[in-house]
Amino acid sequence: MSFKICVVGCGNISNSQHGPAITRYVKLHEDTGFAACCDIDTEKARDYSINFNIPNFYTNIDEMLNTEKPDAVSLICPENKTAELSCHIMKSNYPLLLEKPPGLSSTETKNMIDVANEYNVPNMVAFNRRYVPLVQKLMEILKEYGTTNEIMDICYRMIRVGRRDKEFSTTAIHGIDLVRYIAGADYKQVNFQYNELPQYGDTVANIHLDGIMTSGALVHLDFLPMSGVVTERLEVNTHKGLFWLELPVWAQSYDMPGRITHLQNGEVVFTASGEELAGCPDEFMLNGIYFENKSFFDNIRNGKKPDDDIKSGLQAVEIADCINNRSATYR
Repeated sequence: MSFKICVVGCGNISNSQHGPAITRYVKLHEDTGFAACCDIDTEKARDYSINFNIPNFYTNIDEMLNTEKPDAVSLICPENKTAELSCHIMKSNYPLLLEKPPGLSSTETKNMIDVANEYNVPNMVAFNRRYVPLVQKLMEILKEYGTTNEIMDICYRMIRVGRRDKEFSTTAIHGIDLVRYIAGADYKQVNFQYNELPQYGDTVANIHLDGIMTSGALVHLDFLPMSGVVTERLEVNTHKGLFWLELPVWAQSYDMPGRITHLQNGEVVFTASGEELAGCPDEFMLNGIYFENKSFFDNIRNGKKPDDDIKSGLQAVEIADCINNRSATYR
């Protein structure tokens, strides 16, 4: 094999999403190999290697890197380990795809950016919503308009069931990042409102964001962790029509396989399901995880640095910081 991929982290998300995505990529690229995996849990690493027909497994990152010398590393680990392990891998000069959030704070994330710059290492944050085929279709149509200034406002709503996470912001960051990505502009100002739900946990709350982007677009985001269904939905209003998106988040989400609808003058001018656009019903295809992996590997193979690097996620982390601190305003 002339292009070797190694994975660090053999937990649930890696097994259900990234492992199948990398396996598909390897099958479609004959010169590519899924060379090795690593996890501190020997049993998890062994089972992962068996599940995805990987030649070697390790319990020590340095041993894997020094032995395999991969062309690309995918890091899927607990959020409190991402910054530390990312910096370690980048200091070893290996191109890195890391799961979101890039850091648990803006301080951690800035340190990661400094390491990436110092060692000149290509890196990419796996914000998979950017790569959902439905979102990519939206961006394609918006590009036909010629400018993101056509966007007047964006409404995003994330609803979950029984999420008592101490820091739900590590999930909410998906929506924060996605709105910024679609708007094609940074947040200029955000105002926050919190409906605390202490009966479910000390930090559990419904969270509401109202903001304006540097492009002038208005945005509204809702995060409801203790509601009755798993959904993520978007409404994008432009001068040339309205878009509704029902995102295919996970297999258990209500809107699977998702849909995009484009309306003008009260009529549907385009609609498509996520399965139609992804070309198959596989979850890791519908939710964008395959396509983010493909983008990263293709960039590395072609000697390019990914645009979706750690720095591109910094503002989303800053806004997530505000949620954790129960800030009233972000500027």
